[in-house]
Order: sequence, then C-alpha cells, then structure tokens
Amino acid sequence: MKSVQSLRSLTLVAGIVIATLLVFLGGMFTAHVINTGGVVSALVQMAQIIPGVYDTQDGSDIPAATSLTPLKTFWRARQRIIDNYVYPEDLQDAQLTHGAIEGMLEALGDPYSRFMTPEQYAEFRTESEGSFEGIGAELVMEKNEETGEFEVVVLRVLPEGPAADTALYAGDVIVAVDNKSIKGQSLHEVVNLIRGEVGTDVVLTVRHENAEEFTEITITRARVEYPIVEARMLDEQIGYIWLRSFNHLAQSEVQEALNSLKQQGMRALLFDLSSDPGGMLDQAVAVGSLFLDNTPITWIEDRAGQPEPLHARPGIMLDENVPMVVLIDRGSASASEIVAAALQDTGRATIVGHPSFGKAKVQTVIELDDGSAMVLTTAVYLTPNKRDISVGEGEERGVQPDIRFEQPPEDPEQRPTVTEWHEQQIAKAADILREMLSKPEGG
Repeated sequence: MKSVQSLRSLTLVAGIVIATLLVFLGGMFTAHVINTGGVVSALVQMAQIIPGVYDTQDGSDIPAATSLTPLKTFWRARQRIIDNYVYPEDLQDAQLTHGAIEGMLEALGDPYSRFMTPEQYAEFRTESEGSFEGIGAELVMEKNEETGEFEVVVLRVLPEGPAADTALYAGDVIVAVDNKSIKGQSLHEVVNLIRGEVGTDVVLTVRHENAEEFTEITITRARVEYPIVEARMLDEQIGYIWLRSFNHLAQSEVQEALNSLKQQGMRALLFDLSSDPGGMLDQAVAVGSLFLDNTPITWIEDRAGQPEPLHARPGIMLDENVPMVVLIDRGSASASEIVAAALQDTGRATIVGHPSFGKAKVQTVIELDDGSAMVLTTAVYLTPNKRDISVGEGEERGVQPDIRFEQPPEDPEQRPTVTEWHEQQIAKAADILREMLSKPEGG
C-alpha cells in the first residue's frame, strides 16, 4: 500500500514539474521544432547586440525523478507567495514567471544572457529592422577588468541619430543619467532611463575611453531611422560599402552594392564595418562568402568544446586581385568581427582603424509562448585560425588592426562629432587603398 502511495506522490510531483517546465521551457521546444536541421543550419535568429543564435536541444528536457528537488523547491516557493503574500491583488502570474526567468539568467553572472518581456522583445525586433526612438546609440554591459564591476558602455553611435551631433563615442562608459548614478542597475534599466518622449532632453554623464574625468552630454531624443547598407564611389577607382548591421538583408544588399560599384569601374574596395554591432550569424557567413572561398569563415565551439567550422559558401563576387581594406572600430562587434577576422586570417584584406569590441560569444534567442524571449549564451566563435578574440584586456581584446589609427582627442573642446570622426577614418582608409593602387602590380 505504501509503495502505491509513493508511486502516486511521485506521479503528482512529476505532473507539477512537467507543468512548470511547460511554462518555462515551452518556447524552447517550439523554437526547436521550427529550427531543426542540425547545429549549423539553425543559425538563423536575429540579435542586435549579440552575434547570432542556434538551438541544439534534442527534446530531452524533462528531468528524471532524481533531479526533481530544485523544481519542487521552486514550485513550493511560488505557491507560498501566491497563498501568503499580504497584497494578493498585486500578484500577477506573468510577473512571477518573468521574474523567475530573469532571476535564473542573472544568476549565471553572464552580462550577455538576459530576459526580454513581450514589450521589450517586440521593440528589439523593431530596432533590428532599422528604426527606433531614442538618442541613436546602442549600449552593452561590460565587465571592468580593473574593478571587477559591470559598466554600461556605448557600443555604437548612429550617424542618423541625435547623439551623433554630440561628443558621445563608442567605448564611452555611462555613469549617470540625468545626474542620477546608474551603478548597480541592469542594462535594460539604464536603457529605459535614457529613452523618453521624442523632443525631450536627457543628460548623460560619461567617462570617455582612456580618460579619468567625467563629461556631461545633453542629447535631444528623436525618431531614428538608418539604412542597413550604404555604398558609393569615393573617387574614380575606390568603391565604398558600409554595412551597418547583419540583419536578414545584409548579404543581398552587400551583393547588390558590389554589383553597382563594379559597374562604375571600381578597382579597390573599402569595406566599412565600423559601428556595426553584428546580428545574424548565418549572414556573417554569407557576407564573408562574397569575398572568400575554400576556408572556414568561423569556428563555433559549444559546451562540448569541439569547434565546428562554418565554411564559406559558393558565390565569391570580388576578384582576389582587387585590393581590399576593412575599417573597424570599438563599435564593431560580433558578426562584424567574424567577417573582419576571417578576411584578416586569410590575408584577403588589410584591417585598419581601432581594435574591435572583442565579443566572441554566440547567443540563442529563444521565443517563449507569451511573446517574451530569453537570450542565452550557448557557444563561442573562433577565427579561421582558431583565435579567440575575447581573450585579453582592454584594447588587447578584439580584432587588432593591421594599421592602427590615432584615438580621438580627449579634450571635449577639440573632440569632433561622431559623424566628423567617421569621415576622417574613411579618408585615412581610402588613402591606404590609393597607396596600394599606386604600387606596381606584383610589387
């Protein structure tokens, strides 16, 4: 009789656990069903501050009876809150569920793994299409190697946004918003403080890269729209392509730009990946394949520690004899680093500018049933020569330019705007291409 009761108790507990798992992991199963097709072929989701995603789960997520204790503990804690909290009218199932997921991700201690509410995820998808409201800057949480604390760092400043007309730069550390310290706040909390009604001002207190003093910058919020690819001829010989983001149109738009420039007589290419925070990993492979063949574009190393190559696809568009320079900076991250490193390792292009961001992490964006989503670090990527660009501190990390440009002046009075600075970098990179073209062939 006791064995029957024990079996019934175990069955009840298992039922509770399964129901809990369906609440928290239902989105994972859905993503797996949609995206099956192997480890490599599932690299398809968009991530704006992160490089790309894939889902390698095999469906064996329901634990055995020996691993039920943590879930039983969670379920009981949740039920005690529902049964005993003094303000029951304030209890919301979605709030408890989202808080639990957010807490689990924060417990990982990984600044790149995070939770997005349905509203945040909807906004995230809108921004990835090239328009949003704000100051025109993207932020990331980064660990300060000296203090060990996490800081909110400017990843890139969009030239179409209001921040581009100020002295806010990629690499700047935000320490306060409207004269209130943001120490200890999450990235989403800081973003929410900076966002606001179009036409209103926000004051950022920042520390410029390699500087000690703080600077106050006032920015008027606006609607920001920007193109994914910009292309033009810089002169009669040098073509210019600026890839702003690796969204689902990146490869096709770069391909279209290359065709147009070749028709205009391009003899050398300046490929600008500055201020490009990345995006879809499969698009990084596709864009890299326009310039490379017979080589891995990158290697993906998952938790098993076995790197797997993502090879260049057929369809190279630029003759290897055409000189190529790639411009990068602090705002070049993730997918843009994959492409720059691949072109550098293979010797196809000369990399110029400043060290890139150094984020060799791959995240999975997992949509959940209620419209929310988790961003989870699932792998790291390596260059074709199996270099890990996240190794090192400060400017030692990231893709290192073959030719390094000078930093902008630290003095706010002498510091050009982001747009002016970017044009200066383009001019320097173009001069390097002109020197290449002036050399005798083979010399």
